[in-house]
Amino acid sequence: MTENNKNLGIDGFDPSKVNKLSAKEILKRVGPGIVLTGVVIGPGNITTSAMIGANYGYSLVWLIIPILIMGVTFMLTSYRISMLTGMPILHAIRHYYGKVASGFCGVALFLSCLFFTLGNISGTGAGMNLVFGINWKLGALIMLAVLTVLYFSKGVYSKVEKGILVCIIAMIFAFYATLIATGGPDWGAMGHGLTHWSVPEGSLTTALAYISTNAAVTAGIYGTYLGAEKKWKKEDLFNGAMKWDAIAHIVSVILISGAIMLVGAIVLNPQGIQIKAPAQLAALLVRVCETFSVNS
Repeated sequence: MTENNKNLGIDGFDPSKVNKLSAKEILKRVGPGIVLTGVVIGPGNITTSAMIGANYGYSLVWLIIPILIMGVTFMLTSYRISMLTGMPILHAIRHYYGKVASGFCGVALFLSCLFFTLGNISGTGAGMNLVFGINWKLGALIMLAVLTVLYFSKGVYSKVEKGILVCIIAMIFAFYATLIATGGPDWGAMGHGLTHWSVPEGSLTTALAYISTNAAVTAGIYGTYLGAEKKWKKEDLFNGAMKWDAIAHIVSVILISGAIMLVGAIVLNPQGIQIKAPAQLAALLVRVCETFSVNS
């Protein structure tokens, strides 16, 4: 057997023959990770991010490091399984391990996504209330109807991807504009929080919730189905497209949730204002507005 034949898979595919994509080509091939950022950044994520900053200041900033490692690992592992088996995750589990294993994983994922989605639906209703002044329950129903129409529409993926990309970029700019308006972080305290890994008393459950909402296994699994919509091929596993898609996902998640954490640390923590429930997020907005007015 020659050296070249050793690199060939059973289908004759040779990874060493795949050329790396240019930056412009990678931008065209990434996308599922951006959609998943829109999925991950929901009410639970925003609440835990604000709680971390408000309740514990900069002491848990270091959590973004394991989140970065875990998030990229989950995404790339899921993508690799999907591309090498030629099937999304649950289909691959059913093919190799049977209906029982696939059914168990499917039910677990369904319940996880169900409760997560309920929070997101409530969040969209709250957003409709803030923007249009309508009852949040009616707003949630309207958004649910919109999502239902999109779900049953054909060829909608590319439009959703572009729309979410615009929203993610807008969110990053908005949160960092808010961060600047509050006077910016204490760089010394932030650096200390990044390099001194500690878990303040009573923060363990919040820290675990923060990690789980930012680096979710379910995001990687869902990404394999979005990859099919994107028409990814096995070459994309080796040409850099999937790697940069995973990085784009977790970096954008960290940029948003990290900004919320820092705003909580800057505005609420020095005043001893703690967030223990989603409803108290209003305190964050009020204090930010007051701080912005003073700085202006």
